[in-house]
Amino acid sequence: MENRKLLDYLTILFGALGLGAMFYLLSSFTLNLVSKNSCDIISSVINCSKVVTSNYSTLFGIDWYYYGIGFFSVIIILSVIRLINKKKKSNKLLAETIFGLGIFGSGIACYLIYVEIFLVHHICILCTTGHIAIFSLLIISILRFTKFKNAI
Repeated sequence: MENRKLLDYLTILFGALGLGAMFYLLSSFTLNLVSKNSCDIISSVINCSKVVTSNYSTLFGIDWYYYGIGFFSVIIILSVIRLINKKKKSNKLLAETIFGLGIFGSGIACYLIYVEIFLVHHICILCTTGHIAIFSLLIISILRFTKFKNAI
């Protein structure tokens, strides 16, 4: 398999991982399809409920996981278009867009990690899964533009 396709499949994989974590949060804390404390680990530190119901869990009145759903959905859609598309010029633009989103998402993830650790004093394991997915997407994009230049 060529490097371009491999990196696109990895991008879709990590996008799906993050999207799954965000949908789990949605199903737990908004739709009540899953117990709210199902991701709370008996620990003084790891507690999704404390994080997701904190004063920092929304931006403009919208829960952060909705933004995550939108972010990961866009990443997946752009990667699928890259897989289908044969035009090198538009694929480069799509790769640059994914890279830009990776930088933006990583900045947001760093802020949210700060909030969890220093302001809420609890860690949400599902949020952490989303953060890992975002940082992985950024690493894949960096690899695309450095080590695998032919994968653009």
